[in-house]
Amino acid sequence: MSSKFIGSVRLHAPYHPSIVIKLDKIEFKIDSSCGAKNENKVYLLTHFHFDHVRSCMAGGADFLSLSEDPIKIYAPNDDRKEYGETESVFEIHSKMINLHSKGRRKLVPIKENENIHFNGISITPISLKHTIPNFGYHIKNEETSIFVTGDWEGANSKNRERIISLNPRVLITECRYFFDEEIEVAEERMHAHVEDILELKEELQNTLIILTHISHRYRELDDIIKLTKDKELILAKNISFNNTGYRVRERFK
Repeated sequence: MSSKFIGSVRLHAPYHPSIVIKLDKIEFKIDSSCGAKNENKVYLLTHFHFDHVRSCMAGGADFLSLSEDPIKIYAPNDDRKEYGETESVFEIHSKMINLHSKGRRKLVPIKENENIHFNGISITPISLKHTIPNFGYHIKNEETSIFVTGDWEGANSKNRERIISLNPRVLITECRYFFDEEIEVAEERMHAHVEDILELKEELQNTLIILTHISHRYRELDDIIKLTKDKELILAKNISFNNTGYRVRERFK
């Protein structure tokens, strides 16, 4: 394996949705904290469930920045109106995030398949079915591609077909459940089970598959770590990769 790594993935914790991808000196922070404005950081939000939104609301001191421009957080243009509200889901969260940060953060709406570009890297939102509208993000440059799923219904065949069609070098996917007796729960809650991931693995022979955002019910990780190792799936805190392999730089303790 070449010693030249072209990218890295850093996870906050096995249960947490926060993902940081470094590619071409740019950090893509997905469902992650955004406490600093930097031209080399790109912030993305997959969907408006609170465990994902609260991550991008962290870092409350960024309003002290002297920069006049707020931090941009790209997010699905979720136009649903719920619980008798007159404003859309996007508008409500936009106001909440703006208020919490004292104007230092701004939600920017994006639509499915609307490409955004940063220094030769393209980011494409891909809709994956979940209990609410969810965007996965396909991040590509000339050397490689990475797809981050957000939360998705693993049993949904259209979801799987979309992921397979992208054929990413690296797939970073939620994997909420792991044991046979949890398959029905995963389907009911529209989350991914490890069996769904293994079906993808059969089709994506050259893809590194990194698992994240597992259920909090697994307070002891020994069985999960053994299972993922046996199935050649990656569950670790910090991973570097190139186009032929990867290296785990830090494991979950």
